[in-house]
Formats: sequence, structure tokens, C-alpha cells
Amino acid sequence: MNEDSPAYFLALAAGFLYACSALLCKRGLELGSGTLRSLVFSNIFMSACFIPYLFLAEKKLSLDVIFFGFLLGILFFLSQMFCFLSLRRGDASLMTPIMGTKPVFVAFFVVLFNLVPNEIPISTWVAVCLSALSIGLIGWPSKGSVFSIQGLLLAVAGAAGFGLLDSLVPYFTHNSDPFFLLFIVFGSVGLISITIIPWTEGSFLPYRKGTDIWMWLSALPMGGQAICMSMAIGLYQVPTEVNIFYAGRGFWSVILVVIFGGWLGLKEGHSSASLIFRRMIGALLLLIGVWLTSF
Repeated sequence: MNEDSPAYFLALAAGFLYACSALLCKRGLELGSGTLRSLVFSNIFMSACFIPYLFLAEKKLSLDVIFFGFLLGILFFLSQMFCFLSLRRGDASLMTPIMGTKPVFVAFFVVLFNLVPNEIPISTWVAVCLSALSIGLIGWPSKGSVFSIQGLLLAVAGAAGFGLLDSLVPYFTHNSDPFFLLFIVFGSVGLISITIIPWTEGSFLPYRKGTDIWMWLSALPMGGQAICMSMAIGLYQVPTEVNIFYAGRGFWSVILVVIFGGWLGLKEGHSSASLIFRRMIGALLLLIGVWLTSF
């Protein structure tokens, strides 16, 4: 076990929590909770989870931290908006393989801007490629899926935006107080989300019987995964490796859908045997990538 092992465990936990959240959120969306409405609610709850960070900070809050934290918050919000807009213009199955390229973008930006002190080893580059390939196998659109060029471009923009964010966060957290910075980042996301409430589907506040319970339940693990990933990336300078472990959300998604998809009433809970097999091959490649990262 090396000194970065806690970051890897946090990323694995974040991937599992994200998969749980996605499963619950998808059920809510199928029942009519609303895409933008779910996004805003999730962001506000996620921001609230970072309030304790304000009291964990040891250094004084500076204008630089506020400025760069707000910029990173804007980047997070825009990246997430690209992802949700992509979902509105095409199948969710299109989103998954494209977002699986995020570790590639992280590695690219880390090298481009020289953001980590150590050179990225060959084994990590191989793991990055395997993780992208595995997510492609896990979530590639099946026959009858809705394809959209605009949706594809938005998905790529979302993956690139999150990749840039994850490559920049370690740099700024190691040059300031990480807790203050992360509080500003996610606090900004919550404040920006509030401004788009007028554009959400239908009325935002009234409780929607039978649908909102899923939206609320999905917000809990989403907030948990955000905390895990913020700690893994913000406290350790291994953003590329962390994202390879985080890509395990694709593996967890396959397992959770197989076990609970039918019980939850999800449309994809009755997938064909060939689709399940293809996704399991993708999950195996992902595990190989995670194993390579340990060297």
C-alpha cells in the first residue's frame, strides 16, 4: 500500500455512490421528476454537504481562493450542464461511453499544463486507455437508441470540462487551503444552480408524489460521492489515477442494474444477455486498468 492508497479507496467509494445515485435518479426521471429540476436539487444538496469544510480550514480565506474557487465552480456547473443537455438530446446510453473518456482528458491537461510534480508512468497511460475503452463497451448505444450530433458534442464538452476541473483542483488546493477552496467551488455551484430555477420543468417546489422520493434519495449518495472525490483529488496530487478508480462507476452500474434494475422498475432492468455480456467484458477491462494503476 502506497501513500496515495487512501485517494484510490475514496475514488472507488465515490464510483459506487455515483452508480447508486444514477440508478435512483434515473428512476425518478423516468417517472417525471424533470431533468433540470433534478440537476438543481442535486446541486443544492451537494453544496450543502460542503458547509462543514468552512470549519475545517486552517488558513485564512484570501481573495485568490475566492476568485479561483468561483471560476472552478463555474467550470463544474457548465460541465454538468453540458452533460444534462446531452441527455436531453439523446439516449443516456450515449452519455456513458463519452464520459468514460474523462481520465484521458485529465491526463492530457495534466501533461499540457505540467500540473503534477511526477511524470505519468506508462502503466497509467495504458490504464487510462483501458478505462475509456471499457466505458465504451459498458455504455455504447444499443439498437434503436436516439443519436444526436449535438448531443455527442455536448457530451464531449462535458467530459473535457470535468477533465480540466479535476486536473486543476490539485494544483490550487496545494497552493491554498483545500477545504476553503472546495467550499467556495461547490458553494458557487449551488448559488449558480439557484439562478436557473425559473427554467426548470414545471414548478420547482411542489412535491410530486411518486417521483420526488427518488430524486431525494439520489441526492444523498451524490453528495457523498462529491465529498469523496473532492478529498481524493484535493488532498492528493494524483488526479489521473484517481479518475481511473472513479471510472469504476461503470462497473458498479452494471452490477446494480442487474441486481436491482428489475426490482426498481427501470426500463434497462430487462437487458438482453448479449448486452450484459458486453458490459461485463467492459467491466473486466476496467478492473485491469485499476490493477495497472497500483504499480
